[in-house]
Amino acid sequence: MSTATQEAPAAPEVREPGTAPRPSPPDPMTQLRDAGERLLAALVDRLAALACDQVDRLADSLERMAADGGPGLGAALGAGKALARGDNPVWGAIKGGFAALGTAAKVLIGVVVALAPVLLLVALVVAIVAALVWAVVAAVRAAAG
Repeated sequence: MSTATQEAPAAPEVREPGTAPRPSPPDPMTQLRDAGERLLAALVDRLAALACDQVDRLADSLERMAADGGPGLGAALGAGKALARGDNPVWGAIKGGFAALGTAAKVLIGVVVALAPVLLLVALVVAIVAALVWAVVAAVRAAAG
């Protein structure tokens, strides 16, 4: 090969000491990709924050329900326990709900349950007396009629 056909090696670029190299203009596709990545990261951060807020609200709600208790929660827990044991969940819910009631409510239910047979007998006697009165009134009207 002759020296005429060989290309001269490119001379290295000479810089003054203490100067930074000039940045090349950014590629539009690279800029677009970077902007998309930043947007996606911001969106993921926002969605994660919303999800954390919802989880916190749910946890607060569950804590309030556990602290307040009440017959509804007691019934649900009783039904769940009975179902886990293989028992009737309805009976478990009744027992759990009754256990979660306050003392006054338990006394009131006890009084109603104790008086129910007496009230049933009184209602039966009143119905019999009403039927007898109706029969007598019908017989008197028929005789007078």
